[in-house]
Amino acid sequence: MKSIRSRLLVRIGFLLITLFIINQVLEYKSFREINIYHAKNQSNIVAEMVRDSLTTLMSIGQIDKRDIFLSNIKMNKKNIEEIRVVRGEKVIKQFGKGNPYEQPKSPQEIEVLRTGIPYEKLEETFDKVYYVLIIPYKAEPKGKIDCLKCHNVDAGDILGAIYIKTDLTEIRETAFFNLLKTSIVAMIIFIATIFVIIRFFQPYTEFFSKLKKGLSRAKEGDFTERVFINTNDEAKEVADTYNETMDKLCMTLTSIEKKVSYLIGENIDKSTNALKDTYRIVDELVNIYNFKKIVEKDASKEDIYMRLRKLMRDMKISKYSIYEVDYERNRLIDIDESVKWCKDIVFSNADQCRVKRTGSEVISEEYACVCPNFINCEDGEAEELFSCLPIFVGGRVGIILQLVYTKEEKDEIKRKTPFIEAYLREVAPVIEAKSYMEKLKRQSLVDQLTGVYNRRFLEELAPKIMAYVSRKNIIVGVLMIDIDFFKQVNDQYGHSVGDAVLKKVASVIKNSVRQSDIVVRYGGEEFLVILIDVAQDESVKVAEKIRERVEKTAIATEGVTLKKTVSIGVSEFPTDGEKFWQCIKYADIALYKAKESGRNKVVRFEPEMWENEEY
Repeated sequence: MKSIRSRLLVRIGFLLITLFIINQVLEYKSFREINIYHAKNQSNIVAEMVRDSLTTLMSIGQIDKRDIFLSNIKMNKKNIEEIRVVRGEKVIKQFGKGNPYEQPKSPQEIEVLRTGIPYEKLEETFDKVYYVLIIPYKAEPKGKIDCLKCHNVDAGDILGAIYIKTDLTEIRETAFFNLLKTSIVAMIIFIATIFVIIRFFQPYTEFFSKLKKGLSRAKEGDFTERVFINTNDEAKEVADTYNETMDKLCMTLTSIEKKVSYLIGENIDKSTNALKDTYRIVDELVNIYNFKKIVEKDASKEDIYMRLRKLMRDMKISKYSIYEVDYERNRLIDIDESVKWCKDIVFSNADQCRVKRTGSEVISEEYACVCPNFINCEDGEAEELFSCLPIFVGGRVGIILQLVYTKEEKDEIKRKTPFIEAYLREVAPVIEAKSYMEKLKRQSLVDQLTGVYNRRFLEELAPKIMAYVSRKNIIVGVLMIDIDFFKQVNDQYGHSVGDAVLKKVASVIKNSVRQSDIVVRYGGEEFLVILIDVAQDESVKVAEKIRERVEKTAIATEGVTLKKTVSIGVSEFPTDGEKFWQCIKYADIALYKAKESGRNKVVRFEPEMWENEEY
């Protein structure tokens, strides 16, 4: 691991080098741009001077001396490598081609003469730098000199161009020399900065090295290391604070060790790591307390089961099962269903479970097959041992925790069992409260007369159905069922017979659909059936099955035997509509059509039944 000084030196060095490079690049670029600007400006001045001079020479009849004039310009401007005047087509047509060097030599010159757009380029090689500028001359009257007097052209026509090539090699060499000087100065500053940093941070790096050593030993539980530094700044304060902290830690841990040993009732085996010893003995006291606080805030029994699974992992118990006793159906429910350690009979008849029947823990250490329904118990022998620990809910066994282990693990499990039982005692009242809450919620969602779900349950379920259909891309059948002439039953036989009819019809409907389907008492004598994941148009077949079974069912109550029929409206979501409640409305419309056309019928919703423009 690098020291603070090394990291600081690397960072500062990187920063200085980066700044140096950026400065040099910017300086070179600025120097270069300035000189290009001056070269361009000079070329434009020369071009304008040449144009005006040539016009003057022509007007006074001395145009044949233009070569001498251009040579003088090149001689006076030492950095001009080449200067030429190129004739345009209209000048050639009027005065001839002129000298050979007055003819276009490059595609760039031809393009400038054609478009009238100036051309510039910086030509760089390893040993030379040239700036080339080609400027067009246009026929325009200017001041006292009027080009149109000598040339048979229109205003704006291109007469020719001037080619100027400027040598910037000497300027580039000057720039590189300046950059070299600034580089040497920057290197001196860099070395001086690094030297100052090393000298300044020397005592601090030694201090941090000692502090690191002390903290490393403290991490292992040794608080005897002390650090010192001969400065009068924050580092001195840190050293003093560290030394005082180590002194207080030594005294505090010694005091905690004595008090916890007293609470536990025995002395704790000590090691060379005082911190680890203290953590271990305090952890034994607070784990159960914290566990209770956590489960009290869990939202459901499933969350508590998750806590029990984590407890098993923390105690390194890999083979276990959690069973819940269902007293309504008198069966055990395997919460995890991953590995079953009991025979199937206990999952259909809870009285076959010894723990549920006796209300006490069952341990197979002395009698291998003390519970014959343990799955590995054959002929009074078992390869593995088990302990079944009950959790009481409402005064009776509600949850069973089953531990499975080998004979070699027996002593370890025996040592852990009292702690597990302590955890279970803390869990029991919380599970009891959650069980009562779940029971109350179930009762609030079930119609008490028929035993099927009520309208409130449907309102909670609808958003989930819409999300499920969208996610799985399935079809849900919607059956709206109404008992035909139900009011006559109440009027003729009384409400008690009417209630019996409702209960029987609800039972027939429930037994005619799958366990995954949902039956809801929608209101009065109306029932709603939700068929989860059906093939298209299969809902009609299910509805017809329900109608036939109701028609054939005899309802005997209070000395009266009745047979009733039902009318059923069918729709499918999302085949018939994008919204679930919309499809319920469509099923209701189809039901109305079934009753209107004679009752005891199944009618499939058709779009023409809906007369409104939108839902």
